[in-house]
Amino acid sequence: MNLNKVTPAILTLLIFLLMQGIGTAALFGMGILISPEFATALSEYVSGATDELPLLNVLPVSLFALTLMATNILTVLACRRILHNICFKSAFDYASVNWQPGILALSGGILGAIGMSVLTDSVEMPDSMQQASLALSRNVWGLLAIVIVGPVTEELLFREAIAGEMLRRGAGPWVAILTSALAFSIVHFNFAQGIYALPLGILLGIIYFKTGNIVLSSLLHIINNSIVVLQLYIVGEEFVNTSYAELFGGMLIPYIIMTFSIVFCCFLMCAFWRHYVPFAT
Repeated sequence: MNLNKVTPAILTLLIFLLMQGIGTAALFGMGILISPEFATALSEYVSGATDELPLLNVLPVSLFALTLMATNILTVLACRRILHNICFKSAFDYASVNWQPGILALSGGILGAIGMSVLTDSVEMPDSMQQASLALSRNVWGLLAIVIVGPVTEELLFREAIAGEMLRRGAGPWVAILTSALAFSIVHFNFAQGIYALPLGILLGIIYFKTGNIVLSSLLHIINNSIVVLQLYIVGEEFVNTSYAELFGGMLIPYIIMTFSIVFCCFLMCAFWRHYVPFAT
């Protein structure tokens, strides 16, 4: 493949990783300033006295959430100003969205997410990630970060900046979709979320390719994250530590749900692919 076609993915990932590093450094710096306990915990982590750094045990959840949002927003702005691979006007072209077939994609995406959650049920997230998810789901700034800012900025980065720019440079649709999905999976930084994010990224990429903007893909991303947050908020730690087998008294029902969800997801996404035509704007 022409290197020029994959350059957007490489450069966007590099900027994303750089900004994540800067955001983490800024969070640690603020933590040291406002919390002596954090300075002690960080020292123990760096020295190897402990394997985990309990961020949210010693730092305000709001500070963590605000740093997450600021980092993502600054990454989007950096990509727009440095790489020029994000166009806000076309990315948010709400008027061109054909909602009738678009509902097929949203329904299919939700079913696909349900099926993948059952399929990946046996893969556990790191304790630190579970702790962060639970804490953020109970904080207003955390909810804003997970449900709105995170999904929209990630769609701008992984669909518009990567898939979109690759398509504009002549890459094939499936190359662009799969590349953006792989990048989306990698930046979750843990295996449990990564294997769930890969097929979700493919669904989001298909929607982006057919619509030409991030309106529907952002909406699906928001719905997906909202469902997870709602489960965490209502059930709490029990939800994180309870498998579908324990919930349903065996794996028969979960496997039926998974099969039904994935089959109908494929059916609805194929129908969306065949029938979706954006409105002219």
